[in-house]
Amino acid sequence: MSSVFPNWKQFAVHQRRPCTGCIPTGYEMLLRAVGAEGIDFPSFQDDFDLDQNLKPGEQPRNNFESVAAEVRKKYPCVNFRRVGFESGRGADKLAFVEQRLANQQPVLVSLALKPFGKKGWHIMPVVDATDDELILLRGVPSSGTPETCNLRRDEFVRIHNQYDGGDDVGHLAAWQ
Repeated sequence: MSSVFPNWKQFAVHQRRPCTGCIPTGYEMLLRAVGAEGIDFPSFQDDFDLDQNLKPGEQPRNNFESVAAEVRKKYPCVNFRRVGFESGRGADKLAFVEQRLANQQPVLVSLALKPFGKKGWHIMPVVDATDDELILLRGVPSSGTPETCNLRRDEFVRIHNQYDGGDDVGHLAAWQ
């Protein structure tokens, strides 16, 4: 099987704020992958991490739609979209991801972290796939060596169906 996201390592970027910045980091990677011009990449994560100064007790503001709206204000030609999947619709979420991958269109997935012994969820680009697994980019530490997570497709569906959160997918719908 050929790579669904060829040369993804050259577009992977370090997430400056591991607790809050996975969506801006993912969006930055998608824009880099399509060769978007006129984007201020050095400040992208700082400009679009709406929770970078989140104080205890404040509600987080980062989500696929809120970050996309802020990006669109500064870069009207960039359109990120969110697609949500209700609980029990994990197979539909997987089918959507597979359709994007078949067309070599990078996608960000939100995944609940409870099955991995953590709280919340994490947004990760799907950087490759095999017949049985999705290969997700967990992150790029300051060392610069990307860390991936191989997740069986049936486990991807089970996590979506069994755990709260992680119910959506983000992708670059248009740019130029």
